[in-house]
Amino acid sequence: MKFIRSTGTVCVGLLFLFILPLQVFSQDLSDAPTDTLSSLDDLLIEARANNLLLQASHLETQALALRSGQVSAFPDPSVRIIYQPAPVLTARGAQRSQWSIEQEIPYPGKLRLLASIADQTAEIQGFDTATLEDALLLQVKQAYFTLYRIQQQELRILSFKERLQKFEEISTARYEVGTGTQQAILKTQLERNSLSRLQLELSTEGHAAAEVLSNLLNRPISTESIVTIKAPPNIQSNVMALVEIALSHRPEANALETATKRADEKILLARKQFRPDFRLGVTYFDISRTDILSTATGRDALGIAATIRIPLQRERRRAQLEEERVRRSHVYVRQEALQTAITARITDLVHQLREKAQQLELLREALIPQAEIALQSTLSSYSTGGTNFLDLLDSERTLFSLHMSYDDTFTRYLLATAELERALGVGSLTDLTAY
Repeated sequence: MKFIRSTGTVCVGLLFLFILPLQVFSQDLSDAPTDTLSSLDDLLIEARANNLLLQASHLETQALALRSGQVSAFPDPSVRIIYQPAPVLTARGAQRSQWSIEQEIPYPGKLRLLASIADQTAEIQGFDTATLEDALLLQVKQAYFTLYRIQQQELRILSFKERLQKFEEISTARYEVGTGTQQAILKTQLERNSLSRLQLELSTEGHAAAEVLSNLLNRPISTESIVTIKAPPNIQSNVMALVEIALSHRPEANALETATKRADEKILLARKQFRPDFRLGVTYFDISRTDILSTATGRDALGIAATIRIPLQRERRRAQLEEERVRRSHVYVRQEALQTAITARITDLVHQLREKAQQLELLREALIPQAEIALQSTLSSYSTGGTNFLDLLDSERTLFSLHMSYDDTFTRYLLATAELERALGVGSLTDLTAY
């Protein structure tokens, strides 16, 4: 009776193997997380609104925007009062005090240039803020895609472990009736322990990705939340067209374009330093009435003064002008370097995307279907005793590895897509349809 009971267990187990779909690796399990994390678009909006570093950069931009009104204003006038305890006797009477006011007037055009330079400095800071924003959003995408891969692979591991549990039960039953080997049981247990180790590694990686998201969003993120992904569109444009888009959209390129204009105006301002500044003043002389002379009327006096600051230190001003010219050349070199870096980066990313797309197609259309057919064939042969358990386990492991490889490749494709969006300065590759 024990032999019949054990043989029945084996048959039930083999029947289970045949009816279990091979696509079980991509199915959700009953104990999978049910809480859904916000969509990627919603998280990007949240990061823009809540990231503290980004808020600080926006505040710096707002502060610099207020500088133009400060530097474009005339200097404050100066007032001078001279009181004379011992009045000076003049032909018109005793002079008791002097009251004067003076206003400095920079050479025409200097204040306008200073205001424009301040505005451009604020604009460059705004582009720097946009650069920081793009970098932060890329980190959000990278962490989000990492969580997606980890959750997909954890589901595959759980499914594979469930199948291995059935394998172990069947191997044990066959070993008890003398038709199996202990090696099959040990191999199954070893495979399950290896999967448990991989689970721990994925869990650690998942917590790290969730921590990155928490810091970027300024709120806690649970690793149990389900992550959903929409497949990105394929790239149709050529590299040079993409480079042109990047040069017109990347905030770094726009910042350098504004820096070029600012450098030109700084050169103009340095040239105006060779021109004189002015100072105008009015002085009131307080004269008391006296009867010293019959012609003295005691009338108060009024004086008007004009001062010109002569720019005699020519060498200092020439050095300042030359410095601004060098800084203009520095901006030009940075523009050339950025264009070269953008071209190289976009070329590499487009190559990566096309390569990853080919790998995904190969896995999806050829390797995985072939592995499923091979597994089905091995299952049939194993049920009739035509092959051993190790061949069956090897077929299962091969299919599992291909599914895991597909997840890794798809995630790398998503990451390359996110980096290309960052390189182009666009929010999504779907935006490229407008160009």
